[in-house]
Parts: sequence; structure tokens; C-alpha cells
Amino acid sequence: MLWGMSRQSAVRRDLPFCALLAAAWLGCSPAGPSDGGSGGGSAALGGATPGGTVGSGGRPGSGGSAEAGKTSAGGGSGSSASGGRAAGGAGGSGGATGGVFGSGGATGGNPGSGGSSGGVVGSGGVTGSGGAAGGSGGWGSSSRSGGAQGLGGITERGGSTASTGGSASGGSATGGSAGATGGSGGSTRDASGGDAPASPDATSGGPEPFTFGKPPAAAAHFKKGINLGNRLEAPNEGDWGGKVLASDFPFIAKRGFDHVRIPMRFSGHAQSGAPYTIDAAFFSRIDAVLDQALAANLAVIVDMHAYDEMASNPSGQRERFVGLWSQIASRYKDRPDTVAFELLNEPNTELDSVWNGVAAAAVAAVRASNPRRLVVVDTVFWADPSKLSSLTLPDDANLLVAVHLYEPKLFSFQGKSWIGEEYMTTGVIYPGPPATPITPVAAASAAAWAKQWFDDYNTLPAATNPSGPATITAQVGYLKSYIQSQGRTVYNGEWGPQDGGAMDSRVRLVTEVRKQCEQAGVGWAIWEDRTNMQLFDSAAGTWVGTIVDALLP
Repeated sequence: MLWGMSRQSAVRRDLPFCALLAAAWLGCSPAGPSDGGSGGGSAALGGATPGGTVGSGGRPGSGGSAEAGKTSAGGGSGSSASGGRAAGGAGGSGGATGGVFGSGGATGGNPGSGGSSGGVVGSGGVTGSGGAAGGSGGWGSSSRSGGAQGLGGITERGGSTASTGGSASGGSATGGSAGATGGSGGSTRDASGGDAPASPDATSGGPEPFTFGKPPAAAAHFKKGINLGNRLEAPNEGDWGGKVLASDFPFIAKRGFDHVRIPMRFSGHAQSGAPYTIDAAFFSRIDAVLDQALAANLAVIVDMHAYDEMASNPSGQRERFVGLWSQIASRYKDRPDTVAFELLNEPNTELDSVWNGVAAAAVAAVRASNPRRLVVVDTVFWADPSKLSSLTLPDDANLLVAVHLYEPKLFSFQGKSWIGEEYMTTGVIYPGPPATPITPVAAASAAAWAKQWFDDYNTLPAATNPSGPATITAQVGYLKSYIQSQGRTVYNGEWGPQDGGAMDSRVRLVTEVRKQCEQAGVGWAIWEDRTNMQLFDSAAGTWVGTIVDALLP
């Protein structure tokens, strides 16, 4: 879910509502003292108060997203903050000889600003688990004049010898790419999974360079979706009250959704030490789920979820994270382009300042076996829209940028103690103000950000009320600004009011968010789980009709 069932203390805060409106009008994220600091967390809408960023922004103490990932440290011979050298690209001959990316290999360089003359990433690789070559720093370039990207390395799983990278000139200049003679080395099918025929868009040719304003081709499959939450990301499927049913997929497809986003806890079903082998039984379960979804003509986002250790210890978990993606990508490389990979749900806390480099390393691991697979990259600070500007991406056309838009959170999460006691005030409506002012619970009154929100909620007219459409306009304003400035395609991967609010208010909010996202050209997947926000029961053949009708009128 948004922040995970176990993240009970993760409370996000907001600015006074005037700042929210200013951000919407200016199309930018107001600066705040916690952008890049840890003194209270970066606000979803900018600035911070001593107790944390205010309103519906982020969790306290997590800090803003720091400098966007120019991690030149650890790079190979061609790595630098401004990109790789022509002879070796970022990574060069220094590749990840120490193992999977961050353990002495070329992790450096701003992904996407690597050497435009080759981007060869060395001779390393995730040895034994998927063949992702070392170093992410010049990965984004994948220029025409260079040799093989070096990402195909000979692996112990799939035997693909540089099938992702052979160029006209063949081989890398200094990087030790496996396909030194150029061209495809004849990719051998991974015997561990993936029975669907290969999609040319996902698996043929090399990575496609990014073109400003051109959406990824596969993004067309991901316009109107629904999450299957609290199922496969629970410690064990069923622990949180829900399981993925075979009947879910045709039921969802028949109602008119085009895709499902499925959170999955790969990290809880894999070895803690190298080579980080994912459990065969869990992989088999995912195989079956993908088969069922594709049989129903639904696209699927495979979402790595509930990997909380990545947020608390990114340097210690980075090698494992990349190793997991090497296995996932190798196993599903022959699936059609209606299967997308989401690198990590809601990077946060310690990941905020290093996410760009970590994400680039994972993209490179995926590209070793899936050169053109759609990869979803969340922004930092729990996928907060206000942090889009901190995201730096590789030069790769097939990346989809994700945010989660749960505003106004004191309405959407009312009565949900797992998110924080400040959210226990119930009876909040959308839009405000209420006919009779409400008194917030003691925890909300004691928190300056929540007290201010409720003061504004009780008094401001609907047009400027924090529980009103102006809040959504401000949030979508971040998306529009990013799309216009960066030319990337944005996706709202989680959103929606949970079941603590009145149904008529929930329907009005769903209608507003859906309309504004669609007007901005933003695809979406509403959150759904059987405990907090159940929208359907495929076994009984029922929908929560009023909300679903607002989604798919």
C-alpha cells in the first residue's frame, strides 16, 4: 500500500494551503528547509515547520531528496560526474568486477549523462544471477557509435552473450563486453520461466535512446488500472487478508480496466546472501499470476514492494536489490510488452539522496536481458509528486515515471491508525468546509501541521479548502510541470480515498483525481485491498459500484 501496513509511524506533513495554491499556479515545487536535509522531511508542497513538513506532504525526518544522483564515486575508468569517456563510457574497463554494481564497480556518473560515444560498462556482471554488467554511470547513453553495451555479459542463468548490445562496430573499446565480435551473440532462452512469445518491443535490439516528449510505446497499455494490494506483498500471501484469485483477472478486464499493478515481496522470498536466489515456489506463483492476467488480456506491472531494508540501508542492500532484478528480468524476458517492471515502490528515507544511482544500476540489470522492456521508476519521498524534479533518469526511452497521489491525506486516510494518530479524526468530507466545524483529535490538535489543516478545512470556502479540488490541481500541477520540462511520461500508480470517509465524498474525490489525471495525459491505477479499500469481490461477482462507476463512467 501507500506506505506499507507496517509503517505505522510514517506520517507526512504539508504546508499551509496558500503554499499549495502558489505551487499550482507557478507549476513548481516551493523550496523548503528540509529539501536535502533530515530535519523534518521534505514537504509534498515545499517548506517545513520544526515538527516536520506540513499538511499532506511526507514523513518526518526522512529528509528531502538530495542532489539527483551524480554518484561519481566508485566509477570505472570512464566515470565522472559529467559522463563517461568515449573509450569506455561510464564504467569503462573498471566494470563491476567486485560483484553486483555498488561493491567496487562502476556505479558512478549521472545516469543518462554517460559517455555519448560508447557507454561501455566494463566486463563485470551480476555473476551467476542474470548478467547485469558493472557500473551504471554511462549506461543511459547507449550511443550509436559505441560497441556492445557490455550488459549482455555471459551469465550463468540465461547464456545471453551481449544479445542486447552488438553495434555496427562490434565490441567495446576497453570495456570487455561479452560480445566483442559485435552483433547478437544468440540469446539462449532462460529455462527458469517465461513461456509467452517474445515481444520485439521488449526484447529485440538495444536500448532505445530517449526522445523528448515521446511516450514509451508500451505505456499505451497502462492507462486505467487497479492495484491488487496487500496480497503478494504480505509476508506470505493471505497474511493481510487477501489472495490473488484466478477469477480476479477476467472480472477486472470485463469491467473495462486495461491493467493491474501487483505489489510483490520478492525480498521476503530470496536468499539474504549472494547470489540472492529467489525461491522457486514464489517465482512459480508469480508465473501463474502473470499467465492468468495475460490470458484475460490485462497488462501487468510487476511491482517490487515492501523491501523496507532498502530505505533503511541502501548501501548494504544495493547489491541484493540489483541481483533480484537480474533474476526477475531474466525469468520474464520472453513475456510480451504488456508486462512492465516497477523497480521499487515508494523509495524513501535513506534512499532519497541516492535513489538516482541505485535506480540506474537496476535499470542496467534489467536492460541486460530486456533492452526495451517498460520500466517504472518511482520518485523519492514515498513517490511524492513534489519530488519529481529530483529524479534523474538514464538516457532510455522506455522508462515511465511514477507518483502516488493520495491527497488530501487527512481525508483519504481518516480513521486509519496504522498511518498515525493525527489521522484519527473522522467525519472529514470532500470538499470542505463542513456545515458544522469539527474538532480534531488531540494528536491532530497537538501537531501544528494538522491543526493548521483543520483550521483551514473548517473555515475556507470549497474553492480554496485543503479538502477540495484546489489540492488536486496543485498536485497534478507538479506532474504537468515535470512533463513539460522533462518530456517524460508520468503514471499515478497508487491513489484513492480509503473506506473511512463517507461514500459520496469518496466518489467526488475519485471523480476529480481521475478527470485531472486524464486531462494531463497521466495513466493511473487506483489502490485496492480487502482490508482498507476493497472495491470488488470477483468470487461474489460484485463491485463497489459507485466508486467504480466514477472511475470508468
